[in-house]
Amino acid sequence: MSISVAGGANVSISINGNQIQDLLHASISTSNLFSADSFALTFAIGISAVGDLDFWSSVATAYVEVSASAHGDILAQVLITGMIDTILIDPLQGTVAIEGRDLSSSMIDSYRQQDFVNQTASGIVSTIAQYHGLGAAIVATSGSIGRYYGDGYTRLSLGQFSRVRSDWDLVVQLARENEFDVFVFGTTLFFQPASSSFAAPIPIASGDIQRMRVERALTITPNASARVQSWNSQYMASYDSHSQQILANAGNPPFLFSSSNFTSQQVTDSASRYTAEIGRLATTLHLDMPWDFSLTPRLTILLCGTHSFLDRVYRIDSIDRHYSSKSGSTQSIRAVGI
Repeated sequence: MSISVAGGANVSISINGNQIQDLLHASISTSNLFSADSFALTFAIGISAVGDLDFWSSVATAYVEVSASAHGDILAQVLITGMIDTILIDPLQGTVAIEGRDLSSSMIDSYRQQDFVNQTASGIVSTIAQYHGLGAAIVATSGSIGRYYGDGYTRLSLGQFSRVRSDWDLVVQLARENEFDVFVFGTTLFFQPASSSFAAPIPIASGDIQRMRVERALTITPNASARVQSWNSQYMASYDSHSQQILANAGNPPFLFSSSNFTSQQVTDSASRYTAEIGRLATTLHLDMPWDFSLTPRLTILLCGTHSFLDRVYRIDSIDRHYSSKSGSTQSIRAVGI
């Protein structure tokens, strides 16, 4: 069933291929923050076989797809595809709520014992995608990531300490080291450069939004920097990105990060990457507006109309879309300056 949404859109929900009626509330969160997208949906318990109390009390594994389309559009746009984690049934109120995550959830919940030796980052991510039955849209990388040393040490290992790092942790680590984005959309795992979107920023005027808030973190100064320290067990040496530098501003110490078994060059590269990430957090833009399906995480928007330094380009980090059968729909956008 397709449900009309105030603001000019229709929403449809399917569970295991069955269309579910009587949607009361929906919250769909999508992000570019190395985390699973999520959904929370509330329905009135129906009287038909699909959606009645027997149906909800017997659901085991459930595959969910949430789609939406603007009025007049023939094709609907998939907002999220995932699996249900929790079902909350209230027989007295006659409602059922379901919560779940996109298909990256299988990687988040999987811990395997395996060493990835002498493989590229893209090769490792492709292998993990196959383990989880996901399609792969992966940009090839060069250079060996899982390296085997003479003492039997491998930097990328899911062996002895497999219970503290999941498959998802590993692909996120590889994405960060290569300055890539990694995310699941539909049934496909994407692993691509963070700057892969070359589309022009989408203009957003103050008249297009309902509410706007800009956060300026004064603790993140224009010259804020990151410092990375690491101990390398192969060379029995410690590396510090600031070891050859004298901090110019003792009153503004760098943000400190640590990791294990980085080379000297990796420490330097990591410090540069963290410094860029910190700088982007100095200004955060929050927008509330009607649903706009052209806006997705990783796209850039151009704020205009404030006639101030706030009129600049921002990159969308997350979008939270909310629907109510009574009040309609809104979406909240979080974006950071670039």
